[in-house]
Amino acid sequence: MFGSFRLGTILGIPVGVNWSVLLIAWLIAFSLAGQLLPAQVPGLDAALYWAVGGLAAVLFFGSLLAHELSHAIVARREGMTVSGITLWLLGGVARMDGDARSPGAEARIAGVGPLVSLALALAFAGVAAGLTLAPPSDIVALATASVAWLALVNLVLGVFNLLPGAPLDGGRIMRALLWRLRRDKLQATRWATGLGQLLGYGLLGIGVLRALSGDIGGIWFVLLGFFLSGAASAERRSTELLESLRGTRVGDIMTRQLLRVPSGLTVETFASAAAETRISAWLVVGPGGHATGVLGLEELGSVSGDERLSARIGELAVPLESWPQAYADELVQDVLVRLDGRAARAVVRGRDEDPAVVLGIL
Repeated sequence: MFGSFRLGTILGIPVGVNWSVLLIAWLIAFSLAGQLLPAQVPGLDAALYWAVGGLAAVLFFGSLLAHELSHAIVARREGMTVSGITLWLLGGVARMDGDARSPGAEARIAGVGPLVSLALALAFAGVAAGLTLAPPSDIVALATASVAWLALVNLVLGVFNLLPGAPLDGGRIMRALLWRLRRDKLQATRWATGLGQLLGYGLLGIGVLRALSGDIGGIWFVLLGFFLSGAASAERRSTELLESLRGTRVGDIMTRQLLRVPSGLTVETFASAAAETRISAWLVVGPGGHATGVLGLEELGSVSGDERLSARIGELAVPLESWPQAYADELVQDVLVRLDGRAARAVVRGRDEDPAVVLGIL
């Protein structure tokens, strides 16, 4: 996946765009300018088709943003922290720290997105109907065609998201319902993500069949199928992990026996000694004996050849201030939710200890 860049903030929520959006925006504009608009309003200049198609693509991603923003706003009202929104290849995602506190909150957060998409579909349809009352012209005809297309894609977006399989909104609504009825959140997640995987495999199969028959549109079904099945599987594993760690404190599972190694050792000297141990991370200390960073196998393996004879491990160690921080008395669940997959490890400290003291690594 390509990287992302930040657009700004809306209502205090950071909004970013993945570089893949530029490709999809171009494909949408190309499809509209090269096929749909010329077929409905023939005989116009190509630049005009591209201008209208490009504007429609921008409004499409604006619709996606409105969908995700509605999730974020309701989530904040339900007491959750929203760390940002990112638009990407197949839509968008609102990143929330934590999970809904109740089935009702989950249903409200999930349900508002499709409602916004359906409301936008109705609004665009109304605009298209209104344009038909305007004096006929090529510009009016192009505007009507593009707005009608926006109404259709928002309708499809709203209906598709209501399908009962996580991570789609319909799957989250179904999970909330099962959670309420069975009072078992983990089991509800397993059902919802299981259906999400089946839905993904179904879309994947349809896409492959369409592609084999020569329909290039089957590629979209393949991409959606891969995304849904993969995301559903990842959500299920994440939920099961968090549930298995319920009530566990960081101090209970952190690595306490950290070997302290001088920062001045060369990589070659240190690697020879480290190879005889089963340790995967070391605490690097400076001349004064204070911890300066953590060295892992990944950093150690980044140097090869003759560089190992001169490079010092202090140069490779990740500075402590660059690591995510955790406290020994924190719940592991809370730390994992806070990290949200952005890091695999964290430095553990004590709340009442000297900030320079490292108790362990999670």
